[in-house]
Amino acid sequence: METKTKLIKVNNKNSYFDPYKDFLEEILNISSKIYDSQQKILEKLDTFETRIIDLEKSIKPYKNDNDIQDLKELKYEQLCIDKKDIDKALLYADYRSVIHIFRLIYKNKNNSNYAYPIRITGKRSYEYYDNNKWNPDLYGYHSMNVICKNIQNLFMSFNIIENYNIEEFMSNQTFIFKLSEDRYKKDIFKNIIEEVRINNL
Repeated sequence: METKTKLIKVNNKNSYFDPYKDFLEEILNISSKIYDSQQKILEKLDTFETRIIDLEKSIKPYKNDNDIQDLKELKYEQLCIDKKDIDKALLYADYRSVIHIFRLIYKNKNNSNYAYPIRITGKRSYEYYDNNKWNPDLYGYHSMNVICKNIQNLFMSFNIIENYNIEEFMSNQTFIFKLSEDRYKKDIFKNIIEEVRINNL
């Protein structure tokens, strides 16, 4: 069945207006205004993008020689350190033991930008230096596990009966085993990040 447009007579004259046509014209008018606004926004975005690109060109690259100068890579490996430093660290038998070794192994006082191979990129995001580049590390899980595992293995290699009496050995062993617990590792990593924050200014 064909639908006919209803025409409304105006002022008893022979002129009529089509309400649908008037409505469509209004929609087209609004659409045109929206389109114009969108074009203006796109033009501004293009301008901002151009300005950002120009700004990036004028600034030193984020990764430069100073960023990575003599940084020790953060990777799973066998660490080497003197026994006297191990003894000093194990006296604490808490997060300070790890921080002490972390400073000795990874800190680079000569790097003007980054003292450690970890940098903070957001509230819960980090990057670690390995394979000659910075690598993303959301929540710091990789950095945390590498640090705790490397230092745990280091402590384990020195904590033998020949080096300590039985009480010292057992006390050290209890602490060393805790470095495998996720909750304990997270607490240690908070202190690691605070150390990084203070030194990577």
